[in-house]
Amino acid sequence: MRSLEDMTKARRAAGLMRTVRAGLAHHQAGRLDRAEALYRKALQKDPDHADALHLLGVVAYQCGKIGPALQLIERALPRLAELADAHLNHGNALRAAGRLVEAIESYRRAVALDLDHGMAHCNLAGAFNDRGAFEAGLESSHRAVALLPDFPGALVNQAAALKGLERFAEAEPVLRRALELMPDRAETHRDLGWVLGRLDRFDEALAWHERAIALNPEDVTVHCMVGATLYRAGDLAGSEASFRHALVLAPTSAPAWLGLGQVAAALGRFDEAKSCFRRALELAPDLSEAHFNLAETGWESADEVRLEHLKRLLESPERPTSDRISAGFTLGRLLDNADRCDEAFPCFAKANALRRQLRAEAGERFDPGASRREVDQLIATCTPALFSAVEAWGNHAEEPVFIVGMPRSGTTLVEQIAASHSQVFGAGERKDIDRIFRELFARNLDTRVAQWDAAFARGLADRHIAQLKALGGGAVRVIDKMVDNLFALWLITALFPSARVILCQRDPRDICLSCYFHCFAEGHLYSYDLVECGQRALDVERLSTHWLRVLPIEMLVIDYEELVEDLEGESRRLIEFLGLDWEPACLDFHRTARPVFTSSRWQVRQPLFKRSVGRWRCYERHLGPLLQVLAQD
Repeated sequence: MRSLEDMTKARRAAGLMRTVRAGLAHHQAGRLDRAEALYRKALQKDPDHADALHLLGVVAYQCGKIGPALQLIERALPRLAELADAHLNHGNALRAAGRLVEAIESYRRAVALDLDHGMAHCNLAGAFNDRGAFEAGLESSHRAVALLPDFPGALVNQAAALKGLERFAEAEPVLRRALELMPDRAETHRDLGWVLGRLDRFDEALAWHERAIALNPEDVTVHCMVGATLYRAGDLAGSEASFRHALVLAPTSAPAWLGLGQVAAALGRFDEAKSCFRRALELAPDLSEAHFNLAETGWESADEVRLEHLKRLLESPERPTSDRISAGFTLGRLLDNADRCDEAFPCFAKANALRRQLRAEAGERFDPGASRREVDQLIATCTPALFSAVEAWGNHAEEPVFIVGMPRSGTTLVEQIAASHSQVFGAGERKDIDRIFRELFARNLDTRVAQWDAAFARGLADRHIAQLKALGGGAVRVIDKMVDNLFALWLITALFPSARVILCQRDPRDICLSCYFHCFAEGHLYSYDLVECGQRALDVERLSTHWLRVLPIEMLVIDYEELVEDLEGESRRLIEFLGLDWEPACLDFHRTARPVFTSSRWQVRQPLFKRSVGRWRCYERHLGPLLQVLAQD
């Protein structure tokens, strides 16, 4: 028979549990004040009551009191070690405190205790995404979506992981599904707009951004996203207006200052751009992208305090991988500017290894064998017989000019010189040819190129010429400097037989080093490994030789070293090739006011300098594998 003391303890414990359960009922109904009062009442009678401590900690977390929440939950945890929800809520509080590594461990404990705990998988995915570990975030979010298919948060985390991996096409349907479940969530409208913008579907992107603004006009992030989308679309005036509006809403928004600086840099307003980047760094000292843009805007000095800060960012496993990548490239650039080459190279190597890993996690790798086979196939199939078979495709307009070659071979400089002529419009890097090829290919599946629909091809060519005329605003020549159009010169020749092609060449050792030192926004997957970069350079050289031999189209080779040595002579040759009269403004290319979006935006607005010629020699001791590959030529 139980003793009176035991019975008293049991009644007391039962009463406490009734109090806690009553508090939980209010808690679940959203009446946090009443729930808190009841939890505290229970703790007055038993200060160590684990359930009351835990749940009171959850209330504190929901009220934004993160410190007290952690203290309360951590007091409860030793006695709730087998309760998955306790570890879940501990993880939530740790994540809110920015302690992501610990949060991930707490979520993992929750999952270990309950493999089917959908919220634990969901929040684990969110924490991985916060750290920039998007592959792990995607894996956890897949599990969360499987367990909670109608929970919008799981879909949002899945989309965030896909965005982080730059798998934008896959993120789109996930975000659309999330909007079906929660149509009034402004952030999801905003994110869908961002994804569509990265897919170059700018009109759709802006429409979704506008819906997000209608739902939450004060959201600074969406105004920054509008600015970024307009920037990608080439509307710098609209982009600037959006970033300035964001700063009206939030003058201390570092992303808005960063975006405004990027617009100013593209327009050649470099003093303003530097001021914006520095302001962004005052507000967010760890904003790696601001460090990177500042370093790209002139010959920044290697301030030791800044260098040490960037080193910490690069080496910190706590930072998102993208931040570490930007820090590494920035650090390398600053040290390179100071001719501290042996210190610079390891920074570039670390940043490239991280970037290569990040792209591999997104399923993107450079395949040297596939590149070689593509060139082999082009050489084998693109013959005079092919060009005779596709003669009916062509529009003979003379507006199109294509600048091709390897990245970092002087293509932006050549475009800037040509675009300084009053009758030339420099359109930058355009994706039109790739889009035309995809339309043609889809129309003619399983058909030999020589038998493709000629009338359809001619229609695409006519439409493109009309677009160029509108884009050029009366210019006699319109330049597309998408360098990888080199691989589509057979198609360009077929569609635009009166076009002009400028092939930029440079010492491959300098090209590969420059590519390795540059963090490309997209594509050029070979650039993150010196050996692969060398292999790509050999493929490009082999294909260029073939085109010069067989293409029935006007081609001009511009050698970067010769251009630097004889600017006027080579510039005159360029303008003559374009069929235009010489204009002295072409020698003052650095004064030409036009948007430049590539990383060479600062260099092409400076008088020509020779520092980049033979730069590889400063790094020769680090380039053994690259030099060995290039020696195979």
